[in-house]
Amino acid sequence: MANMSGLLGPGSAASSSEAAASADDWTKALGQILEKVVLPHAESDSCRKLRLFAGEEEFEPWLEHTTEMLQEWAVPDAEKRRCLIESLGGPALDVIRTLKLIDPGVSVKDCLEALEHNFGSVEGPEDSYCKFLNSRQQKGEKASAYIQRLERLLQRAVMRGAVTAEQMDQTSLAQIVRGTQYQNPILLHFRLRERREHPPSYSQLIKEVREEEERQAASEFWEAQSSEPASTTPLQMASVLMVSTREELAQQMQVLTERIAELQSTVDRVKTSRNKKPQTVVIEKPALRATIPPR
Repeated sequence: MANMSGLLGPGSAASSSEAAASADDWTKALGQILEKVVLPHAESDSCRKLRLFAGEEEFEPWLEHTTEMLQEWAVPDAEKRRCLIESLGGPALDVIRTLKLIDPGVSVKDCLEALEHNFGSVEGPEDSYCKFLNSRQQKGEKASAYIQRLERLLQRAVMRGAVTAEQMDQTSLAQIVRGTQYQNPILLHFRLRERREHPPSYSQLIKEVREEEERQAASEFWEAQSSEPASTTPLQMASVLMVSTREELAQQMQVLTERIAELQSTVDRVKTSRNKKPQTVVIEKPALRATIPPR
């Protein structure tokens, strides 16, 4: 079969390639427009979730919240750094500005570490690592909440040089196995003791644990629902109401019967007292006799 482009001539082939190139250009241009419009808008919404810190507020709660939020954002490190800087003010912002003068491409980890040195508690590497090792799952605490709390302690230890970033996953898993309550169903389900050689990342582990907790919660809910007695049907409810109504009516009829009997007795006594004739008392007067005085 002859080549279609040859049949149509060189002009047609050139126009087809130009049209394809034009379509590709339009696609690239549209993608760039979406990146400039949609992505910054989503990122700006994420930046608003960060709490402001100027150096006078409590640093530890702010650091925990900021670290957790930055971990959840699937954006480049440069965008995370921009959001972090926007949440700072006063002396805290001055610290990062000085750091950027030395290294314009400073990482978010280095920014948080510099803020930690200036506004955090004076705590050495050994102290931070001891807090991490002494952390245990509390009674009633979910496994996911314990893992999240443990991750924040581990990050402090890493920032102070007690643990390297490459050792985080293995160190975290070892402490989770050691600090989780005995016979924890989550621990047994994922066989975490057997995964020490190839530990999962924090994001993967917390995702698996939270999904399993939701699954177990749903299973417990349905088991509780199935163990409860069946709800009363409308027909059964109506029969119960009829029985209760009959009993109430019987009690009311008995009370009314007693009242009627009392009234009848009262009426009878009144009639009896009216029918009785009054007794006539006859008083005899003594006869008067004339007394003749003697002569």
